[in-house]
Amino acid sequence: MAAVGATVGVGGPVHAMSGGTQLPQPGAAPWIATLAQKGNGPLLGRASCGGALVAPDRVLTAAHCLDGVDVRGAEVHIGSSVLSKDPGTVRDIRSVTPHPSYKLLPSPADPGRPEWSSAAYDMAEIRLSAPVRGVEPLPVAQHRPRPGTPVSIFSHGTTAEQDPSQPGKEIRGDVLRRGDLTVRAHRQCAAQTPAVVDETSVFCARDPRAEHPDHAPTTMCRGDSGSPLVVWGRRGPELTGIFSFAGETAGKLCGQPADAAFADVPALLPQLRAGARPGGAPAGSATLG
Repeated sequence: MAAVGATVGVGGPVHAMSGGTQLPQPGAAPWIATLAQKGNGPLLGRASCGGALVAPDRVLTAAHCLDGVDVRGAEVHIGSSVLSKDPGTVRDIRSVTPHPSYKLLPSPADPGRPEWSSAAYDMAEIRLSAPVRGVEPLPVAQHRPRPGTPVSIFSHGTTAEQDPSQPGKEIRGDVLRRGDLTVRAHRQCAAQTPAVVDETSVFCARDPRAEHPDHAPTTMCRGDSGSPLVVWGRRGPELTGIFSFAGETAGKLCGQPADAAFADVPALLPQLRAGARPGGAPAGSATLG
């Protein structure tokens, strides 16, 4: 779980999608959220983690994206498909409620390497400064998807491509991407990384064609943290997971096949909301004045 500098996401891993299908058309995923630092520079350079609008004034993301962050310097963009062309609807952050059991889990292979850490209960709810009008929030699924279930992740983030003029520098994904994955059994996920995979709060998914020689696998890299994983219901997409960590816990690079781990939204959201203080700011939140 790679630490990031003084940006949204300083608290832990921030990774993003390699592969997948580009979705440049406006409204491709109107509920998609992008966290960013406030500033006058291009959004593409300020953007950080992803998220999903689940109520007019609520966004779900990964808890590690906001761990230790002063949210007064952050903002949320809703519905941007191409970051450089359309900032979407912009809102300040009024408060943040992390899951009360959220924690980073040092790797048993090397506890001193934070980039190898995993996480448990890695989900937080952002309360926006004002409701977002004209956007249908993403419904939350009723239960964790079973192994073998097709799912899709929607994300911005860096890709495996590099800028030839700046060797080693990753290029952030300007265009929203969709990656199609399949849910994996816990034993399969736990077997492919030395990191701790908390079965209670986490489930995994992987590109089923990852090992095919003619297929560029969909993998998670820098920038995907907090991005929504959806299951396809009768009425369309339903939120089932929030991206937490992936192959970096096993020393893999962006683009190398690996399981991706997601916070179990149907299970964790009721727990998170139950921890809020009645009639006041959510417990453990950082509230803007």
